[in-house]
Amino acid sequence: MGTLTGRKLFPYVAVIAALACSICAFAKDKEKENNSEIKFTARTELVLIPTLVTDKSGTHISGLKKEDFTVLENGSERKVATFEEITTDTHRLWHPKNQNEYSNFMGGGESTRRITLIVLDLLNTPFMDQANARMQLLKYLTQSLDQREPTGLFTLTRSGVHIVHDFTTDPRVLLAALHKVKGDTAQTVDSPEDVESITGSASPDGSAGVDPAAVQTEAQQLQTMMEDAELNFQSFQQRLAITYTLDGMQQLAQALAGFPGRKSLIWAGGGFPFSVSDNTMRLAPVGRDSLTDVLPMYDHTWQLLNNAQIALYPLDVKGLQPPTPSVAIRNPGPNYVRNMSWRQMDTQATLQTFASMTGGRAYYNSNDLVKGFRDAVRDSSQYYMLGYYLDQSNTKPGWRKLAVKVKRDHVEVRARSGFFVTNATVDLETSRDGDISSALQSPLDYSALPLVVRWGAIESSKAPGRKRVYYTVNLAPDPALIDVADNNHVALEFVALVKTPEGKQVDHPSDKKVSLHPTPEHLATIRESGIGYRGALDLSPGEYTVRFVVRDDLSGRVGSVAAPLKVQ
Repeated sequence: MGTLTGRKLFPYVAVIAALACSICAFAKDKEKENNSEIKFTARTELVLIPTLVTDKSGTHISGLKKEDFTVLENGSERKVATFEEITTDTHRLWHPKNQNEYSNFMGGGESTRRITLIVLDLLNTPFMDQANARMQLLKYLTQSLDQREPTGLFTLTRSGVHIVHDFTTDPRVLLAALHKVKGDTAQTVDSPEDVESITGSASPDGSAGVDPAAVQTEAQQLQTMMEDAELNFQSFQQRLAITYTLDGMQQLAQALAGFPGRKSLIWAGGGFPFSVSDNTMRLAPVGRDSLTDVLPMYDHTWQLLNNAQIALYPLDVKGLQPPTPSVAIRNPGPNYVRNMSWRQMDTQATLQTFASMTGGRAYYNSNDLVKGFRDAVRDSSQYYMLGYYLDQSNTKPGWRKLAVKVKRDHVEVRARSGFFVTNATVDLETSRDGDISSALQSPLDYSALPLVVRWGAIESSKAPGRKRVYYTVNLAPDPALIDVADNNHVALEFVALVKTPEGKQVDHPSDKKVSLHPTPEHLATIRESGIGYRGALDLSPGEYTVRFVVRDDLSGRVGSVAAPLKVQ
């Protein structure tokens, strides 16, 4: 039940963070991907490139003009369409508090914020190394954190992404929150060395009256089946770790999408649970597993990271790691040192690749990672934002290399090295189910669409034992919601999911799609006052949390907010 109206919305600046899950939807979409060519829609795609220009000491070079920059895509020059030199500030961010209403945006001024997210990846980090991660972070927060710096602290575990502390300007609060973090005692992925120690072969003993050759044959068959089962289980575990890791990145990107400008995402852990090919930037196969069905999720992750202008700073918290056997490996094989060296190089190469793809930096093979935390904050203080439009005549899918050059001697330039273009990039319907599911399950708010939820009257319902609760969802005025080229088309989807305080879902999510071409009078109201949607829920008496999600089906942007509710 609901109606669409033009409603006035409070002024807004930007929006806040989030995480959640959308594991299964992307596997269902993999057959939809057409790798022969990209099918562009009528909407123009703008590629934004945050670009750092510094001298040899790392100091920002200011005063450059658009004419000083050259942007290359796959070696071909692209015309710079938008240009801005940005200096961020650290003014306090705060949630507007108004009685009986809940919003996903933050106030505090209209300038571009410098925002840093720190993620402790406990999912892909051995338990003993988690202590080092915590120590390095404590060291940074104690010695280096600017008390004005808005910083969020999150963890990634097997149950998803969790908030340790939301954005704050007080490092003492972050320090206190960090002392509450406990390590995850079980890794999702066993190392090949651990598998080797479990499945190491043993010589079979022959018995009197038994053919030794037959014993050897059957023992070998059983050994092969056991090793095969272990490898399959390891592959399954690694696939879960890959899915959870990509999902965590997606949630963070959706959380920061409403904030303008470049954001630094510090990913502190033991490395990623996958490798990336240097040539195609695709996921490398894991043993016998091609990971084909994970590729749509991988592509969408990069799409969201790029759209949110997130620069990744992977920090390998293992520190200096000589390739010597762990005490848990009682009988290391003869190739242990060589395999460990290869694994370390592969981990470091993947960290470097991820950082390069987003314009960040990778830090590893060091027992002092505080520099990585410092650099991530400093890099987002001053930079240039360049933008150009995709050439829609180029329909070839895949990785597109980016290069930014500056007509100035003795400077260092750093920008993301490229981006993926696939049908998932331009066909927004392919990610619809996953985006909505992710927003509904997230413990935080998605921010690309600023919205406010207001509870209304509560009255008797036609359903026995229930009350009807009215609400209004208001979206801020936003020209991007209107497709002028398609007769001022507006296409929105409103979803509400009710849960008990214990997290149990109540009924099915309510879902309402709105697609309209407003009259000139209605269009003027939407442009001036935004869009309001009125709906109602029929609920039994009790306490609930209602997650409201709005998706713009024309752009794929998602906004969400959680609103507590008490029905008497």
